[in-house]
Amino acid sequence: MFVIAVHVDDIVLATKSDERMAEVKKGLAEGFEVKDMGELHHFLGVKVIQNPQTGKVWMGQEAYAQRVLQKFGMENAKPIHTPVDASSKLVKTTEDCENVDQAQFQSAVGSLLYLSIMTRPDITYAVSNVAKFCASPSKQHWTAVKRIMRYLKGTLSLGLLYRKDGSSDCIGYCDADWAGDMDDRKSTSGYMFQISGAAISWRSRKQPCVALSTAEAEYIALASAAQEAIWMRQLLADVRNPPREPTRIFEDNQSAICLARNPQFHGRAKHIGIKYHFIREQVEKGTVELQYCPTEEMIADMLTKGLSRDQFTKLR
Repeated sequence: MFVIAVHVDDIVLATKSDERMAEVKKGLAEGFEVKDMGELHHFLGVKVIQNPQTGKVWMGQEAYAQRVLQKFGMENAKPIHTPVDASSKLVKTTEDCENVDQAQFQSAVGSLLYLSIMTRPDITYAVSNVAKFCASPSKQHWTAVKRIMRYLKGTLSLGLLYRKDGSSDCIGYCDADWAGDMDDRKSTSGYMFQISGAAISWRSRKQPCVALSTAEAEYIALASAAQEAIWMRQLLADVRNPPREPTRIFEDNQSAICLARNPQFHGRAKHIGIKYHFIREQVEKGTVELQYCPTEEMIADMLTKGLSRDQFTKLR
């Protein structure tokens, strides 16, 4: 078996043996004009360090992050310990606010988005939070963007470390922040899935509807996490590593777990959109398994809100 990942004219090839690698390379060279760059070190701005002796693979974007800081004049900024100020909430620009350069703001957010999507889940919520104001950014919003860069300044070397001795099972964490948006009072969903000791998929996104309770917000977030879990199971099956057990998703709200497990759970669920009851079906089918996780251990918590320095560092 072999896997080929292609992005325009860049290719990554993975096989289980050097002999198979040589066979695939030979086959590609017979049909296409290719250049063998050797062992993977960089791909799409991501640095990859492989250590066969310890069975570890590290991925990070220190060089890219440095270029972002230099581009926006933040290379000499004073580092800070968290990307989000937990004591304040961002709101839409009003007539009393001081506007900033929209093009510069959007460029900065776009640069940070790429970083958060590829290797830095720790800034995902912070970037998602400022991205909502790209249409009309104010000085307050620009200060929030610069805070993210100040955080990056002190954490340039952070990345994702995968370990061969880590669990090969796909494990998910799901959380929601109820009514966190101060403009429309919508909640924020966050989930993260891990394999081999590090994140492989994560997301932070404002929910499309207003939740009437914490349990409802968590329930809606669980539906999104379940969709991702099914996709991850299909992907693992495609690479001939099909899951043999239900995918575990950790949740820190007991009421949401009860709603997903018990279709008869009184009138609180009558108004919830049908599509969000998708999680119930997956629990009944045994595709996913919900487990309770205390809030202080909920990794996805940092994808839904700003946290204190100690709690953020612990979850990160």
